[in-house]
Formats: sequence, structure tokens, C-alpha cells
Amino acid sequence: MPDVEMREMRLFLVLAEELHFGRAAERLGLTASRVSQVLNTLERKLGGQRLFNRTSRVVDLTAAGRVLQSELAPAVAGLDLVLHTARFRHTGPGVVRVGLLNAASGVDVLSRAIERFEATYAGASVQLSTTPFDDRLGPLRRREIDLVVTRLPLDQPDIVVGPALSVADQRVVMVGRTHPLADRTVLSVEDLADHDVRRPYGLTPELAEATCPPRTPSGRPIHFVDAEVDDNAQLLYLLARGRLVHPTVAPFAAHFHHPDVVAIPLADLPPSSCALAALKGVDNPDRDSFIDVVEQMRPST
Repeated sequence: MPDVEMREMRLFLVLAEELHFGRAAERLGLTASRVSQVLNTLERKLGGQRLFNRTSRVVDLTAAGRVLQSELAPAVAGLDLVLHTARFRHTGPGVVRVGLLNAASGVDVLSRAIERFEATYAGASVQLSTTPFDDRLGPLRRREIDLVVTRLPLDQPDIVVGPALSVADQRVVMVGRTHPLADRTVLSVEDLADHDVRRPYGLTPELAEATCPPRTPSGRPIHFVDAEVDDNAQLLYLLARGRLVHPTVAPFAAHFHHPDVVAIPLADLPPSSCALAALKGVDNPDRDSFIDVVEQMRPST
């Protein structure tokens, strides 16, 4: 039986997901050359079979690599759960990792839940991290976080929606003060058809549709524009210059305000909610303990 170490198995699984030595190394906190060395060691321990086809441009699983991934991933996940549950029985909850795009939505409930969770369980903590604009669910799917704060609706087969953090958040449109819409007191989706609307970016199809439908109630197309935005400061800059309009929700506009940007109510879209979401079918006692605390503090509908 080959003396394969857990770190070698985990490295293989990360590389099988990323298919890129640099990205795998970043996730593992190693150098790309070290990832290659550990992989070579693993391949030798498994009889010298190649697990990846490697060229200067492409990394891909071999047939043997695909079989090993399919068999090893559930085995490692099962062992992790056994060890995690054993620790949980003795010490209670540990670290829960929560990803959120910004601190604008549901932050009141989330903050109070974190405070209660950490006060209730000695040694427990919640780590917050920022999810990227263009890959909001990616960290959850890669199991880099345990929960993600998301706008609703969210209807993805591998994700389950948990307790709400906010309900009935008003829809608004953010525009620059010199924009033709800036002097309006209320807007409709019909008004947006005459202007450049920032394309809902990094959203699932159902959430993009809810944020701004592609057509107005009368059937006119919305003119979406692709604006490369890496952070909220850049978005506010583009809005202030009158380059586009941005359908969003009132908590976002209140949190990320700018002296040259105004938020106008959008009357004919239903209010929005946000909630925590988790990967379906993944056991995690720490995460579930935190969800229980959030459930006790969830806002009324």
C-alpha cells in the first residue's frame, strides 16, 4: 500500500479543480514549483502513473487522474467530516467563513449574529471575506468559504438558501447628478430603456433578471453596457461622470454614497431580500451552529 500523505491528496484535488499550477499554488500557500514536486512524488507513490497531462499552456487530467479524483474527493471529504465532527463534539463550534460582496446588505442582522455566536461558544469565530464581482459564488463552490451572503432570488441546483438577513429592500437606480434622470422623484423600468444601464455582472441568470429585466413591460429592450468595474469606488466614479445608470437596492446606495450620485426609487420592481446560502449536501457542524444563531435573529417578513 503506498504511503500517501493527506497533504499530497489535498494538493492533487486542488490541482484537479484549478488545472493551473499557479492558481493551485496560491490556494495552497505554496510555490508552483513546490506543487509540481509534490505531484511528482504522489505519481511515483502510485506506481509512476501520470495524473495530469502537462504542457507549457495546458494542464489536464489523464484518464487515471479523472478516476482518482472521482474516488478520492468523497473519501477525503468524508475523512474531513469525521475529524471535524470529533473536534466539534469536544470543543463546540470553531471558525465559520462567510463571504460577502459588500457590507451594505443584511449587515445589521449578520453583525448581531456574529456577536452572539462568538459570545455563546468559547473559541468560536466568524471570518468575513470579500467575494469577487465576477465570481460571487465561486468561493463557496470551491469550499473556500462556508456561507455566502447573496441577493435573492437564487435558484442553483448545488446551493441551498438559508435564513434571510434583510427583507423588502427598496429597489433604486443610482445615477450621476448631471444625468437626465437625476431630477426625477421616481422611476420605472420603462424609463431605463432610453439610457445606458450597467449590465448585471457576476450574477446568476435569475438574479440578473430580477435586478433589471432585459425588456420593459411594453417590450422595449434595455440597452445594457459592459462596464469593467473591479470595486465599488470605480463604479461610483463612472456613475458620477454620467456614463451609466445602475439599478440596485437602497441599502447599497446608502452605504456607498457619493456627493455626485443620487439614488431614485424604482417603482415597478418588487422589493429585494438577501440571505445566507450554503453548498447543498455538505455537512458542516460549525456552519450549522452559526445558521441556528442567525435563525434566531432573522428579520420579520
